[in-house]
Amino acid sequence: MSILTYLARRYVAGEDRADAIKVARALNQYGIAATLDNLGENVKTSEEAELSVKEYLSLLGDIASAGVDAAVSLKLTHLGLDLSDELAYENARRIIRSAHGYGNFVRFDMEGSAYTQRTIDILLRLRQELPNVGCALQTSLLRTQADAARLTDNGASIRLVKGAYKEPPSVAFKDKKDVDDNYSAIMKEILMRGNMPAIATHDERLINEATRFALENKIDKGSFEFEMLLGIKRALQKRLADEGRRVRVYVPYGKNWLPYMMRRLRERKENILFVVKNIFD
Repeated sequence: MSILTYLARRYVAGEDRADAIKVARALNQYGIAATLDNLGENVKTSEEAELSVKEYLSLLGDIASAGVDAAVSLKLTHLGLDLSDELAYENARRIIRSAHGYGNFVRFDMEGSAYTQRTIDILLRLRQELPNVGCALQTSLLRTQADAARLTDNGASIRLVKGAYKEPPSVAFKDKKDVDDNYSAIMKEILMRGNMPAIATHDERLINEATRFALENKIDKGSFEFEMLLGIKRALQKRLADEGRRVRVYVPYGKNWLPYMMRRLRERKENILFVVKNIFD
């Protein structure tokens, strides 16, 4: 078995919706929710974008039929953002309206900084009609504290991540300590004021800090969740769930797993180190 095949089996549910549903059901048995993501990004044609929309509509139906505790995540470039903002908006709207009918939730993944403002603009436009949509924000970016305040004021749910994209110093912190400090500061703000924020990190120091902060400020542990990647810190995921914490695992699937994984590993050496460190957890 090649190393890439091993990584795929651990960190990607499989190639089909049924694989993702199966993994979600297994996680649910431990009291852990899932968010399912059909891998793909930067489509080149409206036809490719339409295929992605149809996949997500089918996925939402399958989640409801299976009765699993799972929401969905998507990238707007998978819905045609590189072609036009309007196309991505209309495609996302179709998915979010379908999710609303099922009582489900959609989260926009945050892509590279070139897409940050456009993603937020589309999110806020959609939230004028539909409440069941939120997005991720990356604390590696200099702008994120202001973005978090704006989205919180709008009532949007934020998934807070550190960020896995290689960015220039004009828009991003270069020092890991600065990224972590920014994460800590924003994390506390959204715990106090946020709408079901997702503290998405495998950093146990930050997880412990969030737990302490919530206890000290009498923040109900059911009002936020910890989110982690499939296959990473599995023992920690189960421990937090056993403690009665809300835990959600990000479950990617799809035929595009190889190019997706290769792009992420090429982008930053830190991504490779992160995967290697967590193989044996």
